[in-house]
Amino acid sequence: MADQNKWDGQSQAKVLGFKIFVFILNTFGLNPAYFLLRFVSFYYFLFTKQNKYIREYFIKAHGYSKLKARLAVYKNNFLLGQTIIDKVAVMAGAKHPFNVIHKNGNMLDELVAIGKGGILVSAHIGNWEVAGQGLNRLGTAFNILMYANEKEEIKKYMDDVMKNKKINVIAIDEETKSHIIELHKAFSNNELVVMHGDRYRDGAKTLTANFFGRPAKFPAGPFIMAAKFGVPLCIVFAVKTGKHTYQFSIEKPIEVSRVRGEEQLEKVCQGLLVQYVAEVEKIAKQYPHQWFNYYDFWK
Repeated sequence: MADQNKWDGQSQAKVLGFKIFVFILNTFGLNPAYFLLRFVSFYYFLFTKQNKYIREYFIKAHGYSKLKARLAVYKNNFLLGQTIIDKVAVMAGAKHPFNVIHKNGNMLDELVAIGKGGILVSAHIGNWEVAGQGLNRLGTAFNILMYANEKEEIKKYMDDVMKNKKINVIAIDEETKSHIIELHKAFSNNELVVMHGDRYRDGAKTLTANFFGRPAKFPAGPFIMAAKFGVPLCIVFAVKTGKHTYQFSIEKPIEVSRVRGEEQLEKVCQGLLVQYVAEVEKIAKQYPHQWFNYYDFWK
């Protein structure tokens, strides 16, 4: 049985749930899907054991009382469901009324102009897949780096319905390291690689930084990649700011020189992590209910 204190790289969603919501979206639209979601999210609120970690997050990070934290968990569950529905609606080509506001959008053009490719590192806050559709305007390819062990039936079904998918998925293969070759090709072609920097699997290399005043481990991968390939790194977030509105924000590209020595590598990566964590804290303070890490983050 998986240790619930750790993230195992897999979604807990069921393929039947995706099928039901895709049917409702295509047949009746977004609002009926949201209506059904109220009952589904209430079920998860009552019976999902991992919610205790979200309660701890509200208490530790935001100083909520136990009662306020418990109420916040339901809102968090409901918002998570909304972001999943929104993502499916956009990527499956369903009719939707979403408006995406771009904050500092010129930074994307600045990143592409550097000519080395780049890394867009985000966190499990909000829903970058919806707002990230605006990346298509850049005229450059972008790739998602992710673990390959997502439940196969969900992955296959979502691949079938994602008619508007204009992205390439690079699967992390710890045994063959084939993703390193794909990453090298992507950066050589001035392509962007999108990844998250707030989850790691057991055994992965990590770095430690204070997150809301308490030490927490973060994956070293995004920062090692930037340093070893010598490509710029941008911190990006996409949060839901209204029923049909998202905000996509991007910070100024951090130009990273190629590093070879291990001691220098550690120093550069730690510096990048500190900058990343500061931005994650800032966005989490603004949108506390959109934190979607359901495990013991500070363990």
